[in-house]
Amino acid sequence: MRILQFTLDNPFPPISGGEIRNALNARALAGLGEVLNVHFAGRPATALPPNVRQRLIEAARGRVPWQRRSPHPTIHVLPDDELAEATAIWKDFAPDLVVVEDIALSQLLMLAATHGGRTVIDMHNIDSRTTADRLGAMPLWRRLRRFHTHRRKNALAREADIAAGTLADQVWVCSATDRKSLLSLGPVTDVRIIANPIPDETVLSLPITPGRYARLDLCFIGHLGYFPNIDAVRQLGRRMAPRLAAAGREWSITVAGKNPLEMVRQFCTSHGLRLVADPPRLPELLAAAGYAPMPLRYGGGTRIKALEAMAAGLVVCATHKAVEGLGLQPGLHYLAGRDADELAGQIVALASRPERAAEMATAGRAFVQEHHMPEVIEAGIRQAVSAIAPASGSPTGRS
Repeated sequence: MRILQFTLDNPFPPISGGEIRNALNARALAGLGEVLNVHFAGRPATALPPNVRQRLIEAARGRVPWQRRSPHPTIHVLPDDELAEATAIWKDFAPDLVVVEDIALSQLLMLAATHGGRTVIDMHNIDSRTTADRLGAMPLWRRLRRFHTHRRKNALAREADIAAGTLADQVWVCSATDRKSLLSLGPVTDVRIIANPIPDETVLSLPITPGRYARLDLCFIGHLGYFPNIDAVRQLGRRMAPRLAAAGREWSITVAGKNPLEMVRQFCTSHGLRLVADPPRLPELLAAAGYAPMPLRYGGGTRIKALEAMAAGLVVCATHKAVEGLGLQPGLHYLAGRDADELAGQIVALASRPERAAEMATAGRAFVQEHHMPEVIEAGIRQAVSAIAPASGSPTGRS
């Protein structure tokens, strides 16, 4: 089987949540056949899994992120040269299966009618919901001032989700919650839940000892160009840091992630947060912390960072939105709070009971080991693909 995978960024090496998911998808698909990953941004990979090759869309090299130049709120409307290059690669490779990352690249699904291949769209988010959350977070006066524009953006995002679900032969989502949200928009032929992996199994060996949780060392990791994460960083600086400082103990909050915007850099500096931009490796950062604050208020998506933190033995301290759809039990697997202020108070209280914190960290790690190990997810991908992949020896294309 020949499998073409389109991603926005080069998923190797995987750093952000989306890249981690894309990288595991590529590895799992490589067990079924030859994989060609085609991406629109990112540096060349120094190492690739067996049976995986890569190509960069050369026309996209050096261009600003698509969000800054697309007229659509959720779709990367491909310039003619990028679309022509992607079309040529599709035609030359003649894939049996094409896996497209997210709504941003959903325009590519239309190529299947001409050039063949079964199609999957892997939805890391239900983007219409994320768009509505983002616009809803604006002050009322801003929403009212551009009411018709915002209503149009919501409509476009909703239409894009519906169209992708109709065009693709199969849709992958991250959780039962996202599946329910997608189906509420309209009928979709085949929706599969493909759970998220932990990116680095070596973090499972990091020690869980009470001393790790007696200190107020916190670490937030996420893509720092993504609106919900940017908002979370603001909550850490404006609401959580002051509460930690008021406890009269030493504290630290490390913010780490890919592509931090200049506003994120300035905010971290002005609010006493340690910023680690584009970290090459994460285990060392995770090992140095005991708590993973996640005061997310908006968005859906992979939530891989919550899984990674639990695997690494951190106590995840999260709003419901941050762990939505994972099936975690508050008080058992993670520390729950309504907002950054409440989470800060609970972290300070739990740090005075480090043995209890270690118990919660142990339960979180056990949950990840049961539900999110790569072999479990790879089996789900193989099962999903078997439902739509052409039989051996059959011609490519839709039946």
